[in-house]
Amino acid sequence: MAADVRADWREGILDRVPPEELTAKLINSYAAQADDTDDGVVFWLALAAAQHETGRLRPDVRDTALDILDRGGDVTRWEEEDPGLAKQRQQVLERLRKKLAGPQPAPKRLKRPVPHGVAFDVGDAVLLRSPGGKRAIVVVVGHKPGWPKGTENPVVELLLWDDAGELPTREFMATAPPLFTDSEVPNPFRQGPARIRPELFSVLTAQKASAFSADIGEVIANGIPRPPAGEYRDGSVMSGDVIVSGVQWRWFGVFMDQPRYEAMRELTRAHTGPRRKRWTDLFKKGDLS
Repeated sequence: MAADVRADWREGILDRVPPEELTAKLINSYAAQADDTDDGVVFWLALAAAQHETGRLRPDVRDTALDILDRGGDVTRWEEEDPGLAKQRQQVLERLRKKLAGPQPAPKRLKRPVPHGVAFDVGDAVLLRSPGGKRAIVVVVGHKPGWPKGTENPVVELLLWDDAGELPTREFMATAPPLFTDSEVPNPFRQGPARIRPELFSVLTAQKASAFSADIGEVIANGIPRPPAGEYRDGSVMSGDVIVSGVQWRWFGVFMDQPRYEAMRELTRAHTGPRRKRWTDLFKKGDLS
């Protein structure tokens, strides 16, 4: 969501929407997230950072963001998942606080950016490598509108795959379960334990340095007949059959070397069995290739 908020802000400025009007528009567009306990932290800090970066920080947005930072931001939630990443998050928030509380830059003249993303088709299977030597596979199951305007971000599923050295078959890549997550924020309209749902990823390329390249991975198959695990256009931490997180390609490598990755793999094993049976049957009948 943070990347979406920042992209929407910059796009609005490029379209010459007045900052005050654009601020109100984004608050209205992200109303559910802005009022949420956890998502609200991400929304307000992303909006404040985007406004600061463009030299258009609104006083009300600054005050809201500083209040959130004074209360610790979302470091506690990060500590629950990974203490090491929580320390990095704390440092990021401290730097942001100094920027927001200090003198503000003059409004910057923005230029519409050049797209740096590599095009992927639905059904492309991508082998990813981590700095620690791990390998993982994602399959493109759809697209979402990207940034700059007119581009598309591939939506991928990260497969539950045990790397034994050899690459999996096309049938496996079409039928293996995606990783599941139990990440969920408090919802006053829903009681009970956190839902366990597939997590999909919308992969954005905001700059040239984050573009897909050979050191990140390689396409190993095309045309994998894999329908998405749920309606990814409605994926969020509060609603939807799946959760959709916005990430960059290099994020996968870092994530694969973190404890959270293995925890999600174990969670997926515990809550999934043979799935996509109809696709497996079609493979056996030779109707899919």
